Amino acid sequence: MSTWDYQAGTLPWTKSCFVCGENNPSGLHLRSRVEQDRIVIGYTTREEDLGYRHIVHGGISMTLLDEVMTWAAILTLRRACVAAELTVRLKQPVTAGQSIRVEGWIREARSKLVMAEGQVLDEQGQVLATASGKYVGMPASGVPLCVKDFVESPDSLRLPFLEA
Repeated sequence: MSTWDYQAGTLPWTKSCFVCGENNPSGLHLRSRVEQDRIVIGYTTREEDLGYRHIVHGGISMTLLDEVMTWAAILTLRRACVAAELTVRLKQPVTAGQSIRVEGWIREARSKLVMAEGQVLDEQGQVLATASGKYVGMPASGVPLCVKDFVESPDSLRLPFLEA
């Protein structure tokens, strides 16, 4: 179930975000995209993502799941959103150098609260992690800072509700 008007395309990114921030030297520099009723990120894990010597830190999966579910909420509420609650179930280990697909979508939407779900998949489509989250509109005091951080690019979808 999605209520957004976009069926395909790259979503905007920011300067500072850990996941998408183009100016964040410690960040992942990833781009989220819309694919029908899903928000998707593709990622090949790195040695720097390890928790234990051979397993990617669960926080990396959780962070990527939060990113796609947040975007699903943003497109649904048509405003900047933040997580209010996030639950992740790590089902199978993710290893360094593994290509993963992270998907997020809307399960239920109300006027002020969006319930999203997500999953991390390997190249064979096996589910490595699942998530659910509750998202709300960002407090009004934070919106100007958020909007100011977005990068204007002809390579991304134009989302008028995120413009200053």
